[in-house]
Amino acid sequence: MYQKIILAYDGSLESQQALLNCKDISQWEHAKVHLLSVVPYDTIPIGHETSYYTEQQNQVEELRRRKTLNEGVAQLNEAGLEAIGELLKGDAVDQIVKYATSIEADLIMLGHKRHGNWLERWWRSSTPKALIEHSPCSVLVVIIK
Repeated sequence: MYQKIILAYDGSLESQQALLNCKDISQWEHAKVHLLSVVPYDTIPIGHETSYYTEQQNQVEELRRRKTLNEGVAQLNEAGLEAIGELLKGDAVDQIVKYATSIEADLIMLGHKRHGNWLERWWRSSTPKALIEHSPCSVLVVIIK
């Protein structure tokens, strides 16, 4: 059923939990796992102002993401699974959907931590919700409490 699984992976506690669940699902299905890490655009909003990463900061973030991605791939390979890693740049939802479409993925997995109060939920964007709306395939959201 699931032959091509994408795991949105950034090394966070949520994505680590999704990685553990991904191991179980992919072993059961003998699937190929595609770990994706998406480096955000070069600008980040801070309050009422916009701050820009310098080229050096972009390189540092890219190296950090690549290291985390390689560690995740190594974990899966050590468990006997076929896994590859891809580092993409841009909006996370757009890039994951585009990649899923290009490889004809069967499942996208990602971790998610619920936020305690309404202000936290309002302030933070909801990648899982957006991904569910735009995904070309099934989406499994691993909830961390």
